[in-house]
Amino acid sequence: METLFQDVRYCFRVMMKSPGFTAVTILSLAIGIGANTSIFSAINAVLLRPLPFKDSDRLMTVDRTTPSAVNPISPWSYPKFEALRANNEVFEEVAAISNQSFPLTETDTPERLQVEMVSASYFSMLGVEASRGRTFTPEEDQTPGTHPVIVIGHGLWERRFGSDPGVTGQSVSLNKVRFNVIGVMPEGFKGQSGTVEAWVPMMMAPQLTFPRRLKAAGAHWHNVVARLKPGVSLAQAQASMEVLNPKIAEANPGQNTPEAIKVAGLRESKIDPAISKSLLILFAAVGLVLLIACANIANLLLAKSASRQKEIAVRIALGASRARLVRQLLTESVLLAFIGGLVGLLLALWGIELLTAINPMSDPAARARYNLMRDFNVFSIDSKVLAFNIAVSFVTGLLFGLVPALQSARRDVNEVLKEGGAGSAEKSRRLGGLNFRNAFIVGEVAVSLVLLVSAGLMIKSFARLQATSIGFDPEGVLTARISLPGREYEGKAIGFFEQLLDRAKNLPGVESASVSISTPLSNNSSKAAIKIEDRPAADGDEPPTAGYHVIGAEHFETLRIPVLRGRSFTDQDRKGTKRVAIISDSMARRLWPDDEALGKRIWLSMGWEKNDFAEIVGVVGDVKYSNVEGAVEPDVYIPYLQTVEEPPSFVLIRAAGDPAALVAGLRREVFALDKNVPVYDVKTLEERSRDATSRARFMALLLGAFACVALLLSSIGIYGVMASAVAGRTREIGIRMALGAQKADVLRLILSDGIILTIAGIALGLMASLAVTRFLTSLLYGVGAADPVTFAIVSAILAAVAMTASYIPARRATKVDPMVALRHE
Repeated sequence: METLFQDVRYCFRVMMKSPGFTAVTILSLAIGIGANTSIFSAINAVLLRPLPFKDSDRLMTVDRTTPSAVNPISPWSYPKFEALRANNEVFEEVAAISNQSFPLTETDTPERLQVEMVSASYFSMLGVEASRGRTFTPEEDQTPGTHPVIVIGHGLWERRFGSDPGVTGQSVSLNKVRFNVIGVMPEGFKGQSGTVEAWVPMMMAPQLTFPRRLKAAGAHWHNVVARLKPGVSLAQAQASMEVLNPKIAEANPGQNTPEAIKVAGLRESKIDPAISKSLLILFAAVGLVLLIACANIANLLLAKSASRQKEIAVRIALGASRARLVRQLLTESVLLAFIGGLVGLLLALWGIELLTAINPMSDPAARARYNLMRDFNVFSIDSKVLAFNIAVSFVTGLLFGLVPALQSARRDVNEVLKEGGAGSAEKSRRLGGLNFRNAFIVGEVAVSLVLLVSAGLMIKSFARLQATSIGFDPEGVLTARISLPGREYEGKAIGFFEQLLDRAKNLPGVESASVSISTPLSNNSSKAAIKIEDRPAADGDEPPTAGYHVIGAEHFETLRIPVLRGRSFTDQDRKGTKRVAIISDSMARRLWPDDEALGKRIWLSMGWEKNDFAEIVGVVGDVKYSNVEGAVEPDVYIPYLQTVEEPPSFVLIRAAGDPAALVAGLRREVFALDKNVPVYDVKTLEERSRDATSRARFMALLLGAFACVALLLSSIGIYGVMASAVAGRTREIGIRMALGAQKADVLRLILSDGIILTIAGIALGLMASLAVTRFLTSLLYGVGAADPVTFAIVSAILAAVAMTASYIPARRATKVDPMVALRHE
């Protein structure tokens, strides 16, 4: 330890003697380590951080799966859940969970709350207790409608009750049903979706939703989460479910049986594979940036070692072992790396703020799209991130310090002491120092090319994504979600929305308005199976499916979706008239490739009577409802005035000016119709469209930024090596010029070295890029992983930058005075 302290003190003295070198080294390391720490914080938050529940690795999702169905993963009905709970032998506790949203009624400021209806075992299964009051008891999980109690979240307690410590015993009205508050959950606990603010017993479902939903074996509307018993593995649980599945079917005769019951880790089910892959690719990218920074610093240390070789030779001559010198030099490198890591930690704090701002999962709708919990998206520096920063700093110090340390320690002491400082410095460049530096430069160029090609592909992919036709015009359209409270609107929702549309159309600046059950690019549309009149399906054939949209008469006008054939809906298409439907062009071409779709009749599996067919009266352009990247899917539109099965929940308004200016007016009109109806999830359609491409934008932006940093570091590295080469060949250049060499000859001589290094690096980088970019294939849209145009443009840019970095010292070499050069040494 005494020797280590001596080394550290000596390192500080060495660093103080070269403040410029020290500052450049620390800044380079800080950028590389800081970027790595920032991205690792995101990986830690999304991929590594455990769920905020007790023994979260024992928590499982239990899903009903039917791969051949319209929706492969089907929710549970409550009777089937009861059969699972009563007969399972592998789970310690099983809980039913249904994520719903209900209006907070009987208040002057209505709002929509995300609510989980849960069985009583929910909280104990997760290992979470109330911070005030209590959670549900088994008695509250037995008889429907008998226990109107509610547990509220910490945020709702602060917002609505002013953090009143006596909140238990007070009441709230949820969807016009009064509940007694029995507990408050701890701060940060927001349920399975990360947005929940209240919990009610599953037995209160009949009062909050449809009365028959709880006991109907065919009503599938909630999910199941379970905790494995001690000693039970995931494989054992899966095997047990395969045995139990027929028993559940026997307990619910006449119901469709899922093909399988799948058990999976709760944590894994909350991580979207595309997000995981994106983060790992970004992590690899910043790792490559750090490697380039290490190569640059190694080059700087090799250059600096030339001026320190006499000092090192004297220390060896006085008895220091070469191993002792290597340790001393590595101590200097590691100390520099730790200081760089400390500064990088400060930069990482800023980087985390930036990542949070552009995080594609920061919006609740985006989290729902990527199936993520909010707790996974809180980027921060915790003990894991801090340990990573320290480890990276240590490894980085060894990486950039090892070669210079070994190179310095292996030099011939006698020759160094005989030749003196300048001569020996020049000889060291000839004998290997420059060879190592050239190898580093070739590696830097290759790594930079890999990053630039990857960034180029992602940027081109994002550009293609932006240019893709989405089938509608989002500019100037305001969207808002409205769900009607209470049972008094059953069968009366159409009247409410008719009045609201009349009022909305009279708002200043409104061009048109409509209602719908979904919005484009929000991934919130339903699917329905289709039956065509007079076209019986062959035995074993699955019926065709299409996106199902309940809309208003001016829907296509509001979104500017072209009506290709036939007509749009009118206000006369209402209950009591013949059912009509409008289909998308892709659906018409798929189902009637050689015939006209207009006039044909179809049936939809959306609660329609068996012989209740709708006549196709129009064909409209294709719209991307799920995502921009996916292929166009068939869609069918139904007028809301003819539909009581599923009332609309979105209002869409096209404005002549700024659509955001209509928000206050819309809220005012809704409040005038019913003060208990909240207006929520208010966004322009342009914002929803941007959200749909947020992951691609995130990747293109960050990869592009890292590639630019890599390009800058590589150009600095090339410049440093070429400048060092010119300095080492000053006498040679002077002799050549004294013997008649022209400036162009000298320029060509020096540039040729830079060209060789660049060509070697680009060749190596192209081969590496062809191998690496295959991992980007699933993230690209409209561009191949080996796109020749991108490879060619990136190679040309890198070559131009490298040549510029080489030209500057080469130009300086042409200005060498032969007389001064000949007197060198």
